[in-house]
Amino acid sequence: MHKLILATAIAASAFAYSAAHPAEPASPTVLASGRWAQSAERPNQFQATWPGVSLAANFSGSAVGVVLNDERSYYAVEIDGKAVQQIAPASGKRTIWVKNLTPGEHKVELIRRNETPDYVGTVYGFTLDGTNSKWLAAPATPKRKIEFIGDSFTAALADLSTKRECNDAEISASTDISQGFAIKVARELGAQWQTNAMSGMGLIRNWNGNLPDRDFRTFYARQLQTDAGSKPDFANWQPQLVVIGLGINDFSTQVNAGEKRNAEQRATDFQAAYRQLIKEINGRYKQPHIIVTAMKLWPDDQQRPNVRAVVESERAAGNTRIHYLSLDPMQLTGCQWHPNLEDHNLVASQLKAEINDLKLAW
Repeated sequence: MHKLILATAIAASAFAYSAAHPAEPASPTVLASGRWAQSAERPNQFQATWPGVSLAANFSGSAVGVVLNDERSYYAVEIDGKAVQQIAPASGKRTIWVKNLTPGEHKVELIRRNETPDYVGTVYGFTLDGTNSKWLAAPATPKRKIEFIGDSFTAALADLSTKRECNDAEISASTDISQGFAIKVARELGAQWQTNAMSGMGLIRNWNGNLPDRDFRTFYARQLQTDAGSKPDFANWQPQLVVIGLGINDFSTQVNAGEKRNAEQRATDFQAAYRQLIKEINGRYKQPHIIVTAMKLWPDDQQRPNVRAVVESERAAGNTRIHYLSLDPMQLTGCQWHPNLEDHNLVASQLKAEINDLKLAW
């Protein structure tokens, strides 16, 4: 951890930060990925609650700024595919500058590292310093597209942490979905991604039976998790592959007294809800390939057999584009027993091998 902090401090010597008078973006043409919310009145304002959303732009120059207002989220700034700056949460509209770049053409990408399902963060885009600099055409939209649906494992909760006992601030600071398995796989395959992941939420039952009046399905239908009226733009998002990792929160704790379902009903309802989700995805995305993942869970290994049962039922019904992947055991040494970076690399390797075996025509 000390080496990471030192490296960040050294790298930060090339950057400047301005909060009092943030510069206004010069309206570059950007490639926006993920569930950003925009309005016709403010086309250069991007709002998000989901993790992993990104903005990318090409420019010629030696400096670029990120203009944002987000007091709950961390962001990674990349130049030409390499992480050069980490932006911590802070209140108020501000500009974070990346300076002292080699003069010439560059690509800047901003990735929202963590999720904030009860808070909307705002990014106003990028800006240039005006000195021998200009915007270039936006990065090309990748033909390959993958949607990742899941919980805190997919959201890469605390993937940078090296301890299991953490407070909320430590969890937030040690979460970086740009280093999680989902974005790692998408990048290695040259695909655009969506990471629609929400910690603590199950398909029909949340962790330990919490918040029984809502579940993952409640929020998956929203562009912004805070706004029930915001709807995703499915027409302009048609992935060839969907990876689903749900069921950890449904089955990682035993049913408590007073819950509306017993263990048997939980399994029945889970399988029915999973098949309904698959039906909706197939209709919305025109029959993509779907990989569903599961792992051995304490206390009684109930996720794997229930997910397998879903796949078997789908295949019996004629769905040949559904695939089951059992994940290898992980160290889970991150905060609250979450995957660490080695675990994410392991999952990425397994998932990429599975995808390659499918020989997708994308």
